[in-house]
Amino acid sequence: MMQDHRPRYNGAVLGGSRRGALVALLASLCCLAFAAPGCADEQVDVGPSPILNVRLTHGKLTISTWDRPLVQISSNKPVNVRHIAPSQVDAWIPKQLQISSQRIQSEHGPVALPAESFVLPELPGEHEAVMAQGSGTMTIMIPRGTAMVIAHVRSGHLTLDNYHGVFVTHVRAGGISLDHVGGTGFVETMRGRIVATNSTFDRLRVRTATGNMFFGGCTAHQIQASSVYGSIVYDNGEFQPGLARFDSEHGDVALGVRGGAQIGAYSGTGHVISSFPDDTQIRGNPNTQQATVGGGGPIVTATSKNGSVYLYSGSMNDHPSVRQELSGSTQLPGPRGTRPQPPRLQYRYRERSRRTRR
Repeated sequence: MMQDHRPRYNGAVLGGSRRGALVALLASLCCLAFAAPGCADEQVDVGPSPILNVRLTHGKLTISTWDRPLVQISSNKPVNVRHIAPSQVDAWIPKQLQISSQRIQSEHGPVALPAESFVLPELPGEHEAVMAQGSGTMTIMIPRGTAMVIAHVRSGHLTLDNYHGVFVTHVRAGGISLDHVGGTGFVETMRGRIVATNSTFDRLRVRTATGNMFFGGCTAHQIQASSVYGSIVYDNGEFQPGLARFDSEHGDVALGVRGGAQIGAYSGTGHVISSFPDDTQIRGNPNTQQATVGGGGPIVTATSKNGSVYLYSGSMNDHPSVRQELSGSTQLPGPRGTRPQPPRLQYRYRERSRRTRR
């Protein structure tokens, strides 16, 4: 058990490297000169609002909360842990994170996500930090009031559960799951799916290169979701005052809305398909539609350059026509996720359109 690592950290790292250590803490892009790995189970006494930064080279990472002033790290492999005092953390918390550009090779050829910045909310109070680095299967319990979570997995899966605060998560090859998560966050995976369930987001930026996204029963004040080759489903979701934008270049987009919204939808080479109650105001054409749902509300846009857009009320389970249109298709991901096949879905709709014209 590890009660406090300040002296060991000071001796090993802080000799002229404070700012570099905190850049690593907040950006999760580089590694500190950790000492030899410790035991597989560690506990760190912390205050009510710490910052967690964890990095896995490969494996499965699960982060959850509890009502204890401890960060507990359990792993099936040795793990490096560092505990940083508030005096070495708070002075260097930035106003925004600079997200570097990412590039991968895929079955479609090279795919790139551009660099962008992400503005961070203010973090009141003082914050000590816990850093962990390792591999394998790792579970981390953090105080419920943890101010910020930064997590990077190079290859594997990352789960964030029952957390409300500021979070920055990145998986290069693998998936990300968010369950009962709230607050402000940046979420990115290059080749893996993202699933968010029963969550409420103040501000969320989420992007993938080739992965699908599924949001089930979520509420968003401000959300921007984009994918190059993946599809996006926001099912049985609600929008609070703010802006919402869903974009895919080659995948499809499906929005199932609870409550009111003003939706603008566009499809380049596919179609926009709507399934709403009769009192919903819908205008436009097969490629561009505007829908006033539930008397109107927040502005929501859904676009796909080379796929189709599906708009409906509530859950997809309540719309047999939508489910029939998507029956047998692997393009739109559900909670368990499936691999995309854009040409099949577009072909099925075009065939249906030709039969209708006859």
